[in-house]
Parts: sequence; C-alpha cells; structure tokens
Amino acid sequence: MSIEHSILAVLSFWPSTGYDIKAEFEHKAAGLYWGMSYGSLYPKLTKLEAEGFVLPIEQEEGGRKKKLYELTPKGWQEFENWLRLPPAFPIIKDELLMKMSTWHDDMEGSVLISHLVKRKKTTEEMLVFVNDWSKNGVSYISDVGMLSIRYAELRLETELKWIEESIHALENNQLSKGQDPNGNTEKLLARRREAFRGEKEK
Repeated sequence: MSIEHSILAVLSFWPSTGYDIKAEFEHKAAGLYWGMSYGSLYPKLTKLEAEGFVLPIEQEEGGRKKKLYELTPKGWQEFENWLRLPPAFPIIKDELLMKMSTWHDDMEGSVLISHLVKRKKTTEEMLVFVNDWSKNGVSYISDVGMLSIRYAELRLETELKWIEESIHALENNQLSKGQDPNGNTEKLLARRREAFRGEKEK
C-alpha cells in the first residue's frame, strides 16, 4: 500500500487539510491499519496535485484561510482502481516478537515479563479505544468499515490472551519445548560468554 493511495483513501471521506490527513494516520489505532511513516506527507500531496489526482480548495474559517485537498475525477478513478486490486499480505513489524525470538538463557526472565506486562497495558488501552471508536458520535465509519473494526477488536483480544498465557508460562517455568537440532543454544551462550570474557581480560 503506497502513501499516495492512503492519502487518496482518506480524501475519499471528505476534503481535508494536510494536517487533517496527518492526524488520521497518527490517531491511537492507526498502527493497526496503516503501519506506515508519513513524514513525507506534504511532498506526496504536492506530487498528487501536480499529477492531477487532487486539487486544492481555499476555505475561510474564523477569518483565516486554509487549504483543503479534494479528489479530482482522475483521483477518484485511481482510488477506485486501487480498491479493486487484491491487497498484499500484511508485513508484521513487531519489536516484542523479534526480542522474544532472540531471547537467550543468560537474560533475566523478569525483564521479558516486564516487557509483556507493559505491552498488555498498551493493548488493553488500545482495545478500549477500538471498542469505543464506533460509538464516539464523531468518527465516520461505513457499514463495511465496521468489519475492519471487528478485526481490530478480535486481534487485540487474541493478543491479550497470548500475553497472559506467555506471562503464566514464564512465571511458572512452563515454556513449550523448542527445537534445537544443531545445539545452537549452547553455541550461542558459549560465544556470548567468550566475548564478555575477552572483554574483561583487556
């Protein structure tokens, strides 16, 4: 999903300022949907305008002029062509999962548990936000869009269940047995300990 198509998608809701578009990508649950950096938002808007996909509209509000962006016919067509394309499978970028995948026996288990406890708090807050999202009387969510809200709810509920199971397994030494056909655990720990031993001897 390109930044340009994401911008066109937001503008399909209503004409928006650059600030409004940026805010849409930065609200509390945005990471569940977009997972993208929008630091280059304004250059992308300029590019879309130059290519005829959006047009600027000046509007006065409270005695001040502001620039809104609206889709052109070409912009609507590009947006709808994008809707018809099969979506790519999502790429997961989760620092907690990366850390857990590379955790080793010389690390304190209490540190990992603290990571999970912090994640649980964040996930609980996110679930409250998502549960309230469609009832806040402010946000626009289409009937089909409600299906994506339901996905977000189920995903967060599943994550909370997984976190609780993980904390229980770590606290009670009930981890499932992994697989290590080449003895990598011992080799990894030996390499680590040798590296620190060499550091101390300098």
